[in-house]
Amino acid sequence: MTNLPLWLIPLFPLIGTIALAAISLASSGSKKGPSEGLTGGLAVLFPALAFVAVVAFAANMPVEGIQQTLCNWMDIGSFRADIGFLFDPLSRIMLLFVTGIGTLIAIYSLGYMHGDRGFARFFAYINLFLFSMIVLVLSDSLLLTFLGWEGVGLCSYLLIGFWNADLNNCKAANKAFIVNRVGDIGFILGMLCLAMVSGDLLNYAGLNAFLKDAANVEVIKLLLPIFSLAGILFFVGCTGKSAQIPLLTWLPDAMAGPTPVSALIHAATMVTSGVYLMARLSNLFVLIPGVMTIVVFVGLLTAFWAAIAGLFQNDIKKVLAYSTISQLGYMFMAAGVAAFDASIFHVFTHAFFKAALFLGAGAVIHSLAGEQDMRRMGGLLKKTPVTACVMIFAFFAIIGFPGFAGFWSKDLILERLYTFGDVGPIYYGIALLTAIITAIYMGRLIILTFFGKFRGGEELEKHVHEAPASMLVPMVVLAVGAVFSGYMWADMLGMTCFRDMLAPVVGSAQEAFRAAEVHVNPMMLACLGTAAAVIGMVIAWIAYGGNKHIPAPRVAYPSDGVQATTWTLFFDYVHAIFILLVNVLAWIVDKCVNQLVMFVQWIIGAIAVLLGDFASGFQVRKVRLQLCLSLVGVVVLTALVFIYGGII
Repeated sequence: MTNLPLWLIPLFPLIGTIALAAISLASSGSKKGPSEGLTGGLAVLFPALAFVAVVAFAANMPVEGIQQTLCNWMDIGSFRADIGFLFDPLSRIMLLFVTGIGTLIAIYSLGYMHGDRGFARFFAYINLFLFSMIVLVLSDSLLLTFLGWEGVGLCSYLLIGFWNADLNNCKAANKAFIVNRVGDIGFILGMLCLAMVSGDLLNYAGLNAFLKDAANVEVIKLLLPIFSLAGILFFVGCTGKSAQIPLLTWLPDAMAGPTPVSALIHAATMVTSGVYLMARLSNLFVLIPGVMTIVVFVGLLTAFWAAIAGLFQNDIKKVLAYSTISQLGYMFMAAGVAAFDASIFHVFTHAFFKAALFLGAGAVIHSLAGEQDMRRMGGLLKKTPVTACVMIFAFFAIIGFPGFAGFWSKDLILERLYTFGDVGPIYYGIALLTAIITAIYMGRLIILTFFGKFRGGEELEKHVHEAPASMLVPMVVLAVGAVFSGYMWADMLGMTCFRDMLAPVVGSAQEAFRAAEVHVNPMMLACLGTAAAVIGMVIAWIAYGGNKHIPAPRVAYPSDGVQATTWTLFFDYVHAIFILLVNVLAWIVDKCVNQLVMFVQWIIGAIAVLLGDFASGFQVRKVRLQLCLSLVGVVVLTALVFIYGGII
């Protein structure tokens, strides 16, 4: 299998994109649209083939991984860039759940998007999204990674604004696209910083070889300012793609797209790109501890702020959006203390329980004819028992209840934070408080949705039904993952295969950055993490159990929440102020500086014209005047020669 080309993996979703786009265009003149059977079969077939290819490569991958170069991309002077793929332990783990969960989401979408006129177009976008994400993960260089990075950004724009008849959806898509472009500038400038040193550093193998070579120690010390700047700029790119402070406002608004899109963006693909990039560049980041401190601080602040924001949301999808932002904060906290393996492990478990939560929320919305306000829900446990069980299992996973996936991954992050030197207990305390708040707002979601009495009215209650099998089967599979995926790294049970798999990629970087660790009993930290989950659940039940403290929904939903319930407004105002300052500066440049430059330019031009007109007055077509002037010139030159003995 190792002799087969790696480009087979991205080829399948690319073929799917082309085929589905052709079907969509060919049926554009039809009122009914293409056959959903054929379209749906192709939509699921190609992601599934990509997953099978990944499994086949993963089963036969040598310890050192597989690296294949397809062709030369750019060759400019001393700079050369190739199109190549790298299938190593890190990309193997990422691709397994990207393609696997992507396939499950595609299957789920068959039922969710049934009857939609843009059925074929939707799945063309989904396949393009998977193709871009595979290129991002599989690339062997920063340049090719950036190509996939931009691809998922484009696809997020297309999918968030999929229902483009609604202007609000278009605005949300524009916002996601523009905010991500701000972060992408950081990625580009970070690559330029490395290219200033050497073009070879844009290749992951070249960068790691340079940083690990003992002969380069002194050179690296001299280059630390450039590496620090590159690290900050790459992290700016990560904050945009992974929705960290201050570039996080696009992610809650991204809920405007169809729910499977939310699951795809939040669980398995786009938002985890920043965490993946940090792990891929781990050997660079461990050389710049100042930047790592910034990463921890931003992750900690983002996780706490998003958890607080989640308490005030009434839209079920926005609660999950803020929970994603908060969980990403945990991942960056781990990366900031060089626990890259724990960070990727949480990415892995989060993919299962967050996809299950989003698909479950989609099933709830589907059963309620599009209703998303949790204040109009309640009592759905009896009416949609399978959906309820899926979301409850995923709920236990996200709060870190013992035995579920999040218990192993999030508690591992908490342990790494606590044992990270003198500041570790401070990091741990804030992260543990965030875990309590997570259990509260997620408990609120489960209680308002599935317990108590139904609050949506008798007419809506008659139409409540369980989701079709095409939606339930992927949800159940993901729920199983939300329970058992964490056992790939359960230290207390002696299961460490996930850690061992990642060791060849991030192990040396983590050892180089390891601070003076504080030794602590892991069982004690596990008990504290469990206590945080239980306390949060108890508080949520006291506050919201039995339909207590549930405000009446506004009539004009979803326009509610103009103030506290949106919570992105604070950062939107910050962005608006920044944009205003840029506009003021642009006005000054346009009206003042530009006008002044134009005035100086006009003066110089006018003087040149006057001098030219004056000189041209002597260039007349009169032979006698020309001869006269020539004689005068000769006389003047002769006089100068006699008086001064020469012209000079």
